[in-house]
Amino acid sequence: MSVRDRPLAPARAPATTLAAGPARVATPRTPSDEEIVAALAAGAEWAAEHLYDRTHAHVERTLRRVLRFQHGEHADLVQASFERMLRFLSQRSLTGACNLPGWASAVAANVALDHLRKRARERRLFDGEGTALDAVHAGDAGPERAAAARAAASRVQQLLARMKPKHAETVVLHDVLGHDLAEIAAMTGASVSATQSRLVRGRKDLLRRAKERS
Repeated sequence: MSVRDRPLAPARAPATTLAAGPARVATPRTPSDEEIVAALAAGAEWAAEHLYDRTHAHVERTLRRVLRFQHGEHADLVQASFERMLRFLSQRSLTGACNLPGWASAVAANVALDHLRKRARERRLFDGEGTALDAVHAGDAGPERAAAARAAASRVQQLLARMKPKHAETVVLHDVLGHDLAEIAAMTGASVSATQSRLVRGRKDLLRRAKERS
């Protein structure tokens, strides 16, 4: 069952009581991130729909910035991202300040990196159908520059697929998606100093691997 197909139970969602003449009527309100997380941990069905509504735009944007697919894999990775989020939140809670959109972006980035690693292992990465990082605006260039940009982006993706997962994740979140160190620390449950160390090491590793391939 997909996230969008999960049944919604409005009667169990948070409500605000408003005065309406002599009677007081309870009307639904938008739950907070903390309420959604707590409801998912408790198994409330309505919470899955709110999780989707709160985070789907961030998941879509993250996947498109890391991977630009022109075929059916994008929808599968969106679904995989939500399945991973639901599985995690049904078993435990988020640490630190609750920021579902930011956390969802980190989950989607990891799904994208896992996909790259899988394709690297299967030796069928980068089929030339338009894969690119947003760091290279191939769509704004002429055919020759666009082809060169796609090739360069493909090489970067191959390098990321071979890096340590935490280092690759931090580089993608910071240098591709534009999150600052404090945001990444909150998303990943690491300290700011540990996040900074991962970024420095990740960049050095990426540069080293790029030089080795040149």
